[in-house]
Amino acid sequence: MVRGAVRLAGSFVARFVRDVGGVAAVEFALVVPVLIVCYFGLAEFCQAYMAQKRAQHTTSQIADMVARAPTATRADIDAIFDVGSLIMQPFPEAPLSLRVTSITRGADGIARVDWSRGRGMTPLSGTQTVPAGLIANGETIIMGETRYAYDSPMDRLLPGITDFGGIHYLRPRLTDRIPCSDC
Repeated sequence: MVRGAVRLAGSFVARFVRDVGGVAAVEFALVVPVLIVCYFGLAEFCQAYMAQKRAQHTTSQIADMVARAPTATRADIDAIFDVGSLIMQPFPEAPLSLRVTSITRGADGIARVDWSRGRGMTPLSGTQTVPAGLIANGETIIMGETRYAYDSPMDRLLPGITDFGGIHYLRPRLTDRIPCSDC
């Protein structure tokens, strides 16, 4: 009786080891969670990358629109900021901060702010650091800045808020200096 039970148990174990039925289902059950995480991770990466590219594009566009104007007013710059908000769509505009600044390097070599206007960022004043070799003494440059506080819809994959944005420098196109009468 014991021999029969051992033989039965041995044959059961041998059949179990040789049986390959259901292996695909087990492999599928192990691989699917990994694939789902990869899919959502890639979707989140694409959303964050798109927000980052739009923030950079907004920076260059607001600086370019100001640099093309012969003069500027607060209303003109606010309208340009509205265009910057449109560039960020379909992302919400609330976390978008914008600033445009006109900077002139004096004869003494010090870069000073002529005027500055911001939405969600404090306007600059006083002296400003400009990358070396960008402008000579007596020249003016327009500096556009953006900051976008990206909050991931999938907080588990990209937790917290990630700041995107940048600084873009352009020379005035139609004049040597762009005055802003009420900035």
